[in-house]
Amino acid sequence: MPAFAQDAGAPPTTITPDTLPQLSTGTTATTEGAVTTIGGGVHAGDNLFHSFARFNLGPGDIARWTATDALTIRNVINRVTGGERSFIAGTIDASAFAGADFYFINPAGIVFGDGASVDVGGTAHFSTAQQLGFADGTMLVSGTASGSSFSMADPVRFGFLGNNAPIDFLATAVLGDEVARGVGAGRIALSASDIVMEGSSLFASQASLRAVGQGRGTLGIAASPDQGLRGGRIALDDSRILLQDDGRIDLVAGTIELDTFSEIGVTASAGALPSINLRADLVDIASGELRVSGIEGLAERSGDIRVRAGQIVVRQAGAIRTESRLAGGGGTIFLEGDRIEIDGGTVTATGLSAPGRSVGDIQVRGGLLRLTNTGLLSTTLFQARDEAMPTGTTGNILIDVDRLDMASQGLILASSSSSTASGPGSITIRANSMAIQIGLISTSTDSATAAGPIDITVSGLLELSGIGGIQSISQGLGDAGAIAIRAGSLRMINNGFGGPSISSETELPRAQEFTRLADYTGNAGRILIQTDSLEMDGITSITTSSSSLGNAGDIVISAGRIALSGEAEISSAARKLLVPPSNEDFEADPDLIPSLSELPGPGRAGRVLIAATGTLTMNGGTISTATEGFGAAGEVTVVADRIVMGQGSQISSSAGNLAPGQAGTVALIARQIALSDGAEVTTSSANAITAGGIALAAEEELLITGAGSRIASTNTAAGGGAAGNIVIGAPRIALGPGGTITTSSLTGAAGQIDLLLPETGLLRLAGGAMPAAIATSSGPGTGGRITISRPYALIADGARIEALGQQRGANVQLATDFFIRSADNSNLLLVDGDLVVDSQVGNVSSGIDTPDISFGDAAGVLAGQCRAARSSGSVSRLAIDQVGPLALDAMDGAPSGACR
Repeated sequence: MPAFAQDAGAPPTTITPDTLPQLSTGTTATTEGAVTTIGGGVHAGDNLFHSFARFNLGPGDIARWTATDALTIRNVINRVTGGERSFIAGTIDASAFAGADFYFINPAGIVFGDGASVDVGGTAHFSTAQQLGFADGTMLVSGTASGSSFSMADPVRFGFLGNNAPIDFLATAVLGDEVARGVGAGRIALSASDIVMEGSSLFASQASLRAVGQGRGTLGIAASPDQGLRGGRIALDDSRILLQDDGRIDLVAGTIELDTFSEIGVTASAGALPSINLRADLVDIASGELRVSGIEGLAERSGDIRVRAGQIVVRQAGAIRTESRLAGGGGTIFLEGDRIEIDGGTVTATGLSAPGRSVGDIQVRGGLLRLTNTGLLSTTLFQARDEAMPTGTTGNILIDVDRLDMASQGLILASSSSSTASGPGSITIRANSMAIQIGLISTSTDSATAAGPIDITVSGLLELSGIGGIQSISQGLGDAGAIAIRAGSLRMINNGFGGPSISSETELPRAQEFTRLADYTGNAGRILIQTDSLEMDGITSITTSSSSLGNAGDIVISAGRIALSGEAEISSAARKLLVPPSNEDFEADPDLIPSLSELPGPGRAGRVLIAATGTLTMNGGTISTATEGFGAAGEVTVVADRIVMGQGSQISSSAGNLAPGQAGTVALIARQIALSDGAEVTTSSANAITAGGIALAAEEELLITGAGSRIASTNTAAGGGAAGNIVIGAPRIALGPGGTITTSSLTGAAGQIDLLLPETGLLRLAGGAMPAAIATSSGPGTGGRITISRPYALIADGARIEALGQQRGANVQLATDFFIRSADNSNLLLVDGDLVVDSQVGNVSSGIDTPDISFGDAAGVLAGQCRAARSSGSVSRLAIDQVGPLALDAMDGAPSGACR
């Protein structure tokens, strides 16, 4: 025996048949050179039994089983009874028994060393079980003659009685020897308390590894991974198990561990069963990988990977992956567990696939899924070397868990880089609760194929905080994907490290990846959100945008209540293009210094449609559409029970000055609408196209108060361009100090302002030092029109109504039963054109107070002011005539406290 084997602890070949009468099977072992021939044994039907006191097979040696009737044998069954573990570093050769299964049982333990090889016709079973049970109910006991029989029936189960021994794989060869590294086998099945591989390799066509720990019970030879004993551990440390030619492997244990860059790899096409199948209480891939690759040139998808465990952990240097080949498609990765943690590790399906076939799907089901420290769950379709070669689709990711947590740059990605892909992949998530803390869920494309959709359903709270969020992006001809989110509650929070976003967008790639502008025509996708509660706090955003030749998508939000604060943003925009030089530019001028050209794009912005059954509250934040190119900005429509805007919040649509794009309309519909503290509802244009219109409809009341609070449409173009029209309908409209409704144009026509109130309506303008204002301002030869129709009363208490234009182009029409102006506050009515007042006009001193009471008590409302005026010596008179729906009967006396 070579010295290196002795130094590594590999014992010499020692094969000693049992000779005790109660154990002997008449086995013979004859050694000639490196070959030990094993014959004799007990024949029982199709079974051949051998019994050994000791069995060790040294490196380079061969143990060869023979029989004169070898072709009739179905099972070659061997037991070791002497109480010493068996060391196998040579070749087990039972190939003479064509198709027969081979059983080797030693309850004291089995060790495989480098150079071990198993050559049998069927499956080789190595076990440290104490018993082997047969289909007829009898059993073979290893180590004692008691209760043992040599059955003619097929083996069906192993019996473990406790105090079970392991099977070990050890690196016994050293550099420079002539012994092959690892263990070679065809179909091999191992069962023991533990199965441990250290610095070793196993090469097989099929493999089954089952660890039972110290449990007592039976393990069926053909049992599924969910049947029979499961315990102990299967551990690979700097080791690998590799299977070729449609191989497959099952690993079943209490704990399965891969460390120090260990690997379980299979090259296989898909079959009825997974190519890699793990079942355990804990699967811990600290440093290593599970991998299935498709067979090159075979027009079938590669095999699947299934991992089921109470806990699955894929750490920083760990990976679970499938690789798809161009001729076929990718397999599916199934992860099922109570707790699944991808902590810096990766779970990926990548490669190329045939047209119509996925590069590989990923399905995750269970309790908690947690991705942290750049933990990655992704599917990617690559570009073929031949760019004209048709390819398949990006894979689909399905997550169905109780809770999904993503933190510290956890990632879920589906992307396509193939210019000839036949379709997109997708990301679908179902959870009871979900949190993203500095993480990202994304679909993307940089080719002609669309990015896939993202569909998320969370029955409870979906919380996004920190940089990242949910996005779909296109950097090519393909469209960005649609995003649909349904959640019990959706909360987006800026946690100090930046704010999260939900976005679908198109953009131009980096300069070094840019080809030519015509290659980037993708559209952004639609964003749909349905939730009982939407909360956006700080720098957070829900956006669709186009920075390429395509269009932005729509945003549709349906919620019970919505709250925006700080710099929260809901927007759709068609942005300007920042275009680097094309390949043709560099070919024409190799010395060209790269720089970005600023160009308007042809795309349009999407619509923003928001509906809340409760209150929309904005303490800061914006809801907007915008265009910086030739396309139009979409309309903004907000429908809610109450709309409450404050702290500089904005609802707007705008158009820039690079190209004649048109701003969209803005419409607000609610029971009550209130703007305060600088809140704005605006449309604006910086080009010659008319700014969008504004329409507000309040079932009960509209309030605008506070410095800078306004409803406004403007056009700032120097070359002409009109402001949009403003139409407001409500039974009560109140403009407090600083509140304004305005249209203005620098050089074009101001838009119309129409205030529509019912005959019982009330319009109040109150200002004082900060007059409430309704105003239009227009350019040369134009004007704007203000129409107020038809409230019961218009009360002006420090107000401005201005229609300013040139050449009498501005007009004001007031149609109200009563136009009441306070005498002690300045009330301005300035008109460059025609003024038509259809009203009775009166002045009331000492200000006006209009508490929220019925019009039938109007006399009582003013009674206190009349008394105050008389006591001061400054007397005003209020004449009450029989006009209007609330007039007093001529014969009635005045109510107590009224002025006559």
